[in-house]
Amino acid sequence: MVSFILVRHGESKDNLRQVWAGWKDSPLSNHGIRQAEALAEYFNEQNVLLNAVYASDLTRAKTTAKVVKDKQPHSHSIPFEVSELLREQNFGSGEGKHFAKKDKNLSLASHYARGMFPALHTRNGTFPGGESLDDVARRAEEVIDTLLSCHLIQEGADGKERAVAVFSHGIFIGELVAAITRRDNEFASRGGVDVRGLRGMSNTGWTRLEVTIKTISEDASIGSKLQFSVKANGVDRHPHLANLHRQKGGIGSMAHDPAQQDIRSFLGGKQKTASKSTTRPKPY
Repeated sequence: MVSFILVRHGESKDNLRQVWAGWKDSPLSNHGIRQAEALAEYFNEQNVLLNAVYASDLTRAKTTAKVVKDKQPHSHSIPFEVSELLREQNFGSGEGKHFAKKDKNLSLASHYARGMFPALHTRNGTFPGGESLDDVARRAEEVIDTLLSCHLIQEGADGKERAVAVFSHGIFIGELVAAITRRDNEFASRGGVDVRGLRGMSNTGWTRLEVTIKTISEDASIGSKLQFSVKANGVDRHPHLANLHRQKGGIGSMAHDPAQQDIRSFLGGKQKTASKSTTRPKPY
């Protein structure tokens, strides 16, 4: 069995701005860094030992992944790969634009001409120059074939269980879970997972899929996809956030500055915490 632990990145500055942030890069907030640190500590407390780490190349996911990896025992020996395939949905000309409500008297083209980008509710809908959900699903299939399947094949060969972490984004994780579970034709009958709920994952929330390869028949066609047996063991889990509070005076919402973190570590100072935030970041 391979446990794929799919983690959404920590809170980013664009989460707080409530904008379409897909391929647009955005740093973590100070609170986002603390979320990542809390997750790293939780994994260590629960003896969640990672054998490999993958991350989207966008700063918010890559930084989250590095924080968690670097606090793992023997972190120096854990393979760490960054890939554009793990990026969030590309929102094209909507990138960086605020969420908008749809005006029933305007066509979509008129909305876009006015710089308004309401949510799309079909799988093939796109903002100009962007990706549809179907496009993201195709990327998810490529991730399985090029990044993840090798761990399943290796586990099948040597019988050693593995834990592989993937740090990505809300919408992409939903599509990746759907792509993995589609390869188990009995998954839905066992209860399954509603992937639509995964698009609203908490920052640093994680979903765990326990996956094995099913026996492949000798007459399987060339190029046929590997078939899996999949069990969902936790969806959007975030117990590590239970006692995490946002820092006072807007500090928690500021962009994280690694140089400041180094200075605080050198001086040995600790920030005081304030009341828990009531703002739930959007899934992008």
